Amino acid sequence: MPNAKSYNKLLQGGFGLTGYDAVAHLIEEIPNASVEGPKIMIACVAIGVSTGFIFLVVLLFVAGDIDAVISSTAGPLLQILYNATGSRAGAVCLLIFPLMCQVFATTSIMTTSSRMTWAFARDGGLPASRFFAKVHPKLELPLNSLYLTTTLVVIFGLIFLGSSSAFNAIISASVVALGVSYAIPPTINCLQGRTKLPARSFVLPGPLGWVANILGIAYVILTSVLFLFPPELPVTGNNMNYCIVAFTIVIIVSTIQWFADGKKNFRGPKVEIGEAVIVASVPEVDPQQGPSNGKGGNEFESKKST
Repeated sequence: MPNAKSYNKLLQGGFGLTGYDAVAHLIEEIPNASVEGPKIMIACVAIGVSTGFIFLVVLLFVAGDIDAVISSTAGPLLQILYNATGSRAGAVCLLIFPLMCQVFATTSIMTTSSRMTWAFARDGGLPASRFFAKVHPKLELPLNSLYLTTTLVVIFGLIFLGSSSAFNAIISASVVALGVSYAIPPTINCLQGRTKLPARSFVLPGPLGWVANILGIAYVILTSVLFLFPPELPVTGNNMNYCIVAFTIVIIVSTIQWFADGKKNFRGPKVEIGEAVIVASVPEVDPQQGPSNGKGGNEFESKKST
């Protein structure tokens, strides 16, 4: 009977399918976004499925002794590459390729996370929103939000030096939170009968849309539960999966922040529905020039889709 560690292998397969949300965080910077955005999302999933499947299948064919791979102090991937090549130099050279992919992924993650932080601050959803909503006038990027995300990443990285269990709990909680964030929009859409979205350029046919939404929601529910399992039995303090603890802390902090600040200041983004435009006004925040000079609230303006 498979143990919880076997279920957590879903994480490796799911890793190749994530990241398509990056286009949503950069959507305001994409020309003809209503048409190109969905195309990019579909292309990301297609590329991830094709390349990820081939890569993982090849690794399984050349893995060798699975128990030795799992227990290797060099790490599973490097051990598989060594088993396949029989050469330490060859294994290290091959390891450079996935490491370069991680470097590129880090760059895209920092880009999208800074934009997401800026957008949330622009709408008044963060503490010190005025500061983090500023856009650098020369670089034309949300530099303060980028500083915030970089600082948090460094802090979380330092946690690993003190406690690997705490670091792994944070990483695991981020995976679960990512899945939950993916599932919330289609869940709301399905609960409303998939009829509340306005007219748009890209629409999945009715039956296909329902299948895609329900399948995605079911996958998130399944993996979110399984990712909370401990890696092995019996469960001890050392091998306990503390993901649920970290995730609960995030929920508590977010709830406190909402009632302490967000409920009063968060107004939501501008939404265009046909010819009508709903504007969210955040007091004294200008996404291009920073805080206003005491002239009251500013309404954010963006180009209408044509």
